[in-house]
Amino acid sequence: MQLQRGQAFGPVARGVGARRTGLRLPRGPLSVVGDCCSSSTTARAAAPAGRRARTIACRSTSDDGQNARIKSTLADLDALLGIQEEAKPSEKETAADAAAAAASPLSPEALQSAVAEEMQKLVAREGITSPELEGVVTEQMKKILDRAKMLADEQTKEGASGVAADGQKQALRQDFENLLNIFFSGESGVDKADMQRLRESGVFGPLSFWVTEMRNLQEPSELSQGGRQVGYLVRGNLRKPRLEVFDALCAKVAELFGDKYEVLMIEDPEAVDPEDAPLPRPQTPSSSGAESSSGRGAAAAPEDAVRVAFQIVPAAAAVPPQGSGWKVAVAGVLLLFFLASCVQLSLVANITKLPKETLEYFANPDNINNDVLPPGLDTWDPAPYLACAAPIFTSLLGVNFLHEVGHRIAASVRGVKLGPTFFIPNLQIGSFGAITPIASLLKGRRDLWDVAAAGPIAGGLASIALLFIGLQQSHSGGLPQELLVPVPTQLFQGSLLLGSAARFALGEAAMSRTEVLISPLVIAGWCGLVTTSLNLLPVGNLDGGRMMQAAFGSQALSLSSFFVYVGLGLGLLGSSLSLPFGLYVLICQRNAEKYVKDSVTGVATPKQIATAAAVLTAILILVPLAPEFAQQMGVGPTNNMFM
Repeated sequence: MQLQRGQAFGPVARGVGARRTGLRLPRGPLSVVGDCCSSSTTARAAAPAGRRARTIACRSTSDDGQNARIKSTLADLDALLGIQEEAKPSEKETAADAAAAAASPLSPEALQSAVAEEMQKLVAREGITSPELEGVVTEQMKKILDRAKMLADEQTKEGASGVAADGQKQALRQDFENLLNIFFSGESGVDKADMQRLRESGVFGPLSFWVTEMRNLQEPSELSQGGRQVGYLVRGNLRKPRLEVFDALCAKVAELFGDKYEVLMIEDPEAVDPEDAPLPRPQTPSSSGAESSSGRGAAAAPEDAVRVAFQIVPAAAAVPPQGSGWKVAVAGVLLLFFLASCVQLSLVANITKLPKETLEYFANPDNINNDVLPPGLDTWDPAPYLACAAPIFTSLLGVNFLHEVGHRIAASVRGVKLGPTFFIPNLQIGSFGAITPIASLLKGRRDLWDVAAAGPIAGGLASIALLFIGLQQSHSGGLPQELLVPVPTQLFQGSLLLGSAARFALGEAAMSRTEVLISPLVIAGWCGLVTTSLNLLPVGNLDGGRMMQAAFGSQALSLSSFFVYVGLGLGLLGSSLSLPFGLYVLICQRNAEKYVKDSVTGVATPKQIATAAAVLTAILILVPLAPEFAQQMGVGPTNNMFM
């Protein structure tokens, strides 16, 4: 259904040339948008200059230029919403359009297509673009349409509360005005008038934060140098504790603009010159007492060594892209593959329990596609085989699910939203872990560390318990022999730490033979610890990478990532797992976490120590035993190979 301009926006859009996009919107919700936008436009004309972002018309020196820009922006907005001028339809056409609108509501794909088309027009007109800005426009459009539909449904209900409807209208006006702000304020998504208002509010000054530069990150000069951020960068000199200045700035932005913008505290990206160190701040009698009473003095102690800057960004650009239906579907498919890989591993781990004739039959490639029943299976009892496979399967599921539950419990405690879990199947150890995206803006590095560390703690402790119990059961009399699994002792050479632990628990006599009988729980615990160790590597967006970033900063993460990539490339970490895991990290997990409100303030010293200990333990688990060292320890036969 196509709408007339007067129906949708009233006096705001009448007389402006129509532009066609092919996007159709339901009449009811969009009519509500029109009513609210008409009221919003009237209020904006009566409001004092400086209260609303649309006062840019008042600052224009040319009436012709002002009217042309307003008409151009409204025409762009009409194209985005699919508004078209057309002749009055007949009653028959009106009924057909209403039925079509009811049958085919606006789809997110159509909205995304309209937003992309509008962004291309902005590129053609201004010569600059930003993927983040496109996301901001899309999120704002979704908010407007969702709120309009809610208000339309509420108005159609009998006995709907007038107070509730008025509240929805006010919120809808604000959302629409925010969308206008995005179009009028340039590609930064932040209005220049708002930044001037913030600068004049008194939050900055010689006794708090002396501003030396307030830069639009989406100016053409910035984009020509490869910049891809949105918002404004505020650089200057701290004259108070940074947390005190940061809290005051966040409070002032919320007071002036509501939830329109977010404030991020970052390390000054241009503070590379030694002479560009922070200036000493003036000492006041109350400064030390205020810092200690705030409870954050320990975290803020080394702040003079870091030069900070603040970034003002639109609220929609400060959060990660939100999940959609296709991501949930992909997560479901990967879960099925993960279950299948666990089943495969549990069955293959017990393959030596199959009859000898069956193994010899499958050793011949010509018999793989043969429909004849393999010899030896007609009289074979599968009960012991399944009894050994079941503990491996259930234990692998338990370890991986506990890992994810740990993440989600910590996220719930910290008020962090997580996206769907994407399990990464692997046939050798069951799983490479999972991708657990953070779907909200983190308050600081402490929240990042807590959420990242909770998963390896839960999964690692469960794996250690399985390995310990399994090694105890592997001793003589621990389990009936038919429930033990024969494995080559050569496999224990795949881990320096775990191989040494198995040698200590099982004894030199057992480990010096070609095969050793072990409990199925040893296999599950071993695989769980290898998976946990891989995810503790300090690289990219893995758990270990997030912990390293939270504990020691982004530069430390960049350095550790380099060495991890070298170790994986040379096969020094994970042996035969290094290549596939390295490719997985490069494709899916190479980027560090960037949605952190305060990325400067670090974590406490105990968490730094815990991070270093976790990384060291992971390396000792993933580094294989050298053949000479394995021979000296009595692990496996003389001629050894890596796992």
